[in-house]
Amino acid sequence: MNMSPTSTAQPQLASEFFNWTVMLSLALFGINNWWLKHAFPNWLTGKLSDFLFCFFFPLYCSAILALVTDWPIRRRVWLGAGLTLIAFVAMKTSPVISSWVSDVLSIVSRVILGGDSVNRVDPADLIAAPVVVYSVLFALKQENPA
Repeated sequence: MNMSPTSTAQPQLASEFFNWTVMLSLALFGINNWWLKHAFPNWLTGKLSDFLFCFFFPLYCSAILALVTDWPIRRRVWLGAGLTLIAFVAMKTSPVISSWVSDVLSIVSRVILGGDSVNRVDPADLIAAPVVVYSVLFALKQENPA
């Protein structure tokens, strides 16, 4: 990108993350985690968060990488997918990591919403992990819409 003094080019936002589909998934994730799970505690509200996380988090990681690297989207999104899988498997199988995630998210949640965020160890939640691949395909489609 030419950023000479006369250039009017603006840095591009990471289109794989900054779009309506991802923003709606983030909104639904927030509504589900901080309202629906408490109002309707059941397997559906529990799994919904897992599927949504596995969709948006690789794209979020890719968007962060876009800010600090000049890597192509393919590299960023695959690294985001790997980081997501590592984090997701760790927090769904390790009591120590799950507790740490709950503690960290609760700090933010208390400030914004006045309540705690609870993550539970549940290896059955790993059923959502394949959504990470869909997330990668979604991102690559944003790069090359056909």
